[in-house]
Amino acid sequence: MFKTDRDYRTFLTILLTYTLDLVGYSIVFPVLAPLLLSPDLHFFSAGTAEIVKTSMLGFIFAVFGITQFFGAPIAGALADHYGRYRVFLGTVALSFFGYLVMALGVYTQSLAWLIIGRMVTGFCSGNFALAQSATADLTDTKHRSKAFGILLGVGGLGFVAGPWIGGKLANPDWLFGSGAFLFAAIAAFINFFMVYFFFMETWKRKEKQAGLLSTFKDMSMVFHRKTLRNILITYLLFSVGWGFFLIFSPTYLVQKFSLGASQIGDIYAYMALVWFFASMYLNKELTAKFSLRALINMSAFIAAIGVALYVCPNSLWPYWYIIPIALLGGAICWVNLGTLLSIESSEAMQGRVMGVSGSMWSIGQIVAPLAAGPLAGWDIYSPLVMGAAFILLSLIYFLFCYHKAKKGPSPRT
Repeated sequence: MFKTDRDYRTFLTILLTYTLDLVGYSIVFPVLAPLLLSPDLHFFSAGTAEIVKTSMLGFIFAVFGITQFFGAPIAGALADHYGRYRVFLGTVALSFFGYLVMALGVYTQSLAWLIIGRMVTGFCSGNFALAQSATADLTDTKHRSKAFGILLGVGGLGFVAGPWIGGKLANPDWLFGSGAFLFAAIAAFINFFMVYFFFMETWKRKEKQAGLLSTFKDMSMVFHRKTLRNILITYLLFSVGWGFFLIFSPTYLVQKFSLGASQIGDIYAYMALVWFFASMYLNKELTAKFSLRALINMSAFIAAIGVALYVCPNSLWPYWYIIPIALLGGAICWVNLGTLLSIESSEAMQGRVMGVSGSMWSIGQIVAPLAAGPLAGWDIYSPLVMGAAFILLSLIYFLFCYHKAKKGPSPRT
């Protein structure tokens, strides 16, 4: 798959960078809600209303998506102008700084430092796009799909490990719960030196360089194509619904069952394992037997049912059965919406379209927590109900808009 040992070492460094990036991204999910809502810590003054706390929690989650939305295309454009190596070093170094600031924010129980650290880590979280670009540089078209599969699979392990590590290290009795972010900072520090010593530049200068605003121009161009627009709007609605569930289910568990970070970390690790199994293994079996449109229809409906069921139990044991329903549906829907989007795009439009889909995902991760924060303070069940409703809305839109736009069945879709 790789021509030289140097290319192989470079790819291993890319895998490590992407995996640690996902560890840092997912490590916050089981951590923030227990810390900010804990009566034993003092992020808020005594007597602060619950709706104020959950609204601030939603903002802290959303600010990552906001800075990611702008940072990712800038990192991509810089990587096309100055090379992957320099930008990798820069984003990893900034990640190290951002996690240290977040650890400081938790240790001093300062919302301001926590928000600043979250903004920095969000701005430099475009490593997935850089990892894809560098992997594409290293491989020919024959081996690229296999290399991307390895990248996604190994990176998925980081998403599994992040919540579990974060939950175990966020004990408020040890440095006021800042251990999770100290771990993320140390991981970024090690990753910086791995990139410095083992990553060899993969990029070759091209005659025409993309501008910093190219991604936002591409969004307008892609949305002018009706079929792509219908899939992207479906993807956006699904992203909003999934954001309600993914980001605020820990808040719900804290509010209803008074769970701590360690317990929520275990639950998130279980969720990530189900997601990994569904996207990496189960989906291969299903795509051999069903069309992409049928899989999207079925999986979106199953995901909506699973998220809706999340509000029902009055004890924890039913969640071992409810979580696979939601996660299997969500993973298969997400993977196949991306596959359908790629199939409906011309070869010349692939990069632009996938970049716009990433922007749609970022918008979903901004809208959902901003709305879910006040809703959770008003009623603990409402973010999950809204999540199920948006996922169901994405299915309805897909059925009536995408299916209607297609003239006839396609053997590929």
